Amino acid sequence: MQRIENASAVASSRSKRSSLQSLLEYALFRLVETALRLLPATWVDILGEGLGTCAYYLMPARRATVRRNCRIAWGESMNEVGLDQLTRDTFRHCGANLLSSTQCMLMSDEKVKDHVTLEGVEIVRETLQRTNSGAILALCHMGNWEILSRIGTLIAPGIPTAAFYRPLNNPWMNRMTMRRRRRSGTRLFSNKEGFNQAAPLLRSGGMLGILADQHAGRSGSLTPFFGRPTSCSPLVELLHRRTGAAVFYLAVKRVHRAHWHISIKAHPPETNVTTDAVMHGLEDALSTSPCDGFWFHDRWKMPNKRPFSTRQSRQSHSQSRITKPWRFVIISSSQPKIAAAARPAIEYLIHQLPHAEFEIINLTPALVMPHARFHTIAANHDWANELKRIDESKSYPLDLVVYFCDRDEITDAHKKVFIPQAIGLSSGGNRLLDINIPAPLASLTDPQTWWHFLRALGCVLPDSPP
Repeated sequence: MQRIENASAVASSRSKRSSLQSLLEYALFRLVETALRLLPATWVDILGEGLGTCAYYLMPARRATVRRNCRIAWGESMNEVGLDQLTRDTFRHCGANLLSSTQCMLMSDEKVKDHVTLEGVEIVRETLQRTNSGAILALCHMGNWEILSRIGTLIAPGIPTAAFYRPLNNPWMNRMTMRRRRRSGTRLFSNKEGFNQAAPLLRSGGMLGILADQHAGRSGSLTPFFGRPTSCSPLVELLHRRTGAAVFYLAVKRVHRAHWHISIKAHPPETNVTTDAVMHGLEDALSTSPCDGFWFHDRWKMPNKRPFSTRQSRQSHSQSRITKPWRFVIISSSQPKIAAAARPAIEYLIHQLPHAEFEIINLTPALVMPHARFHTIAANHDWANELKRIDESKSYPLDLVVYFCDRDEITDAHKKVFIPQAIGLSSGGNRLLDINIPAPLASLTDPQTWWHFLRALGCVLPDSPP
């Protein structure tokens, strides 16, 4: 009984701390918001740019993520100096966009219009007048987000407008955001329940904004985005099929202090509205101003625990657009018996993932395997330099290091090159690895150990592995 009471007290304490923390976050946000209201918009823009520059130097992990994303998207057209500059510019522009968005929340619709230049609105208005199927606005996380949230009043005032919305974790912030969006005439649909509400809105001739560039997880379609396969939202395609609504793409560019240019383009009439075509349209929108995109999350992330599993139920039919496949490095053991035992599993893995590129680092001489490039080095070699050389051999980066070796042979070389994930067998857990697969009781010299390893990573194995 005493334990139950203690547990209840702890849960209550955590709940109170959580509520108090949410209230303090809300109060701090309102305080910052009020202070920004007193400043001219150009000063807020300058302040935001300065904060973004500070974040560039103080947040090395985020800096590496932004640079990696920019390298995937535009690495084939930029050298190292250009990518470094784009990374710095992205921090500066996002700082200015974020702080300006906060100030714009307190502005009236008429005041917001003073900070925006629109291009291409006529085609949206004409489409809404000509048909009753509505319009889908495919949006990117780009530029001033508050302006994006009011895009309906900027394009066609009086037309019913809605957007998909993920409720905020902070209930105070969530209520405030919902209240402000409704005041501006924008309805908000939940990500989980909004599909059935969105279709009637479009059929009645309304506009619907969809942030379609984010990672869609299990519910997405495995589709090329900037040439690399990733989980993409099929929502634009599904709603277009259901309603026949026209599709438009918006690009938001910060052209000078506290002013943004929004260009709107219609989906090409000769092209079917597929998820692949939608992602291509978003690529064009983001490419109008790469530094205005929000690249601070791992956009091309792989499944966290089972990276070789294909979790998406939908698959893209445009495999020809995969010009930047996933890149994996396999590190084979320096112990000949372990290397020989792991070889069948390595060969099977390479065969199962034909759209991935494999590089194999042999710490001991081994037979060459098909469909992979080999690098034979000494066990005491500087792995970091070798991985860096392999990584820089192509315009798009490495994604994953898989250790087919003993725990004692695992190093932190992949962290120095900023490869997002490293996987290996480790019974007691290994801080050098991002994914620890518990080692079975069998020896590392037993081939069944490595079949167990592949199965744990999401590979579909035959009923009786060799």
